[in-house]
Amino acid sequence: MAIASPTVSHVTNGEHVAPAVAGGFTAADLSWERCQEQAALAFRAGDAVSAAQLWEQALAIAEQYFDRGDPRLAASLTNQALVMRRRRQDYQAQRLFADAGLAWGETWRWIHLMTPQPAGSADGAERSNRLEIYDAAARTTFAALAERGRATTAWLERYDELPAGGLAEWLQIKPRRLTDLRKLLAAVLLIAPKPV
Repeated sequence: MAIASPTVSHVTNGEHVAPAVAGGFTAADLSWERCQEQAALAFRAGDAVSAAQLWEQALAIAEQYFDRGDPRLAASLTNQALVMRRRRQDYQAQRLFADAGLAWGETWRWIHLMTPQPAGSADGAERSNRLEIYDAAARTTFAALAERGRATTAWLERYDELPAGGLAEWLQIKPRRLTDLRKLLAAVLLIAPKPV
């Protein structure tokens, strides 16, 4: 099951920039989420081959379009590390787990800049010309959520035991609005689930 790479609108300073799709989300944002969700579903159903292909695509999207502190990059590194471990490529798995741990550790910057309203959304433009950010209590909650992703990565690295409820939780609470919170939830909850 192949998912096409996001369409690139233009190149700025040598870097590819994905076009905006809706509510501040880009094609890369939506493609990454779709890859992660389908990979988790495939992995839970026992289709490790399709899951590995989709996680590889998600990692390629994350490395090309997301900043180092983005929790989606950390989640993609975690899932790819699991794939490498399952292929008995221990050195690559160890390196990817280490990179994932570092990436989770850098998510505080990304969380600090999270906004309740996507940049450029119609609602936000009508209400104010300034970019709104979450208060300290909300950012603390989001940091705890990112810590859950880091802890899951560390647990997978040490014990190779998969989390049970992330995918089910994601399918139950997946926000309808395309916001930074949805990106964070997808990163934390769509780490390889335990097969049913």
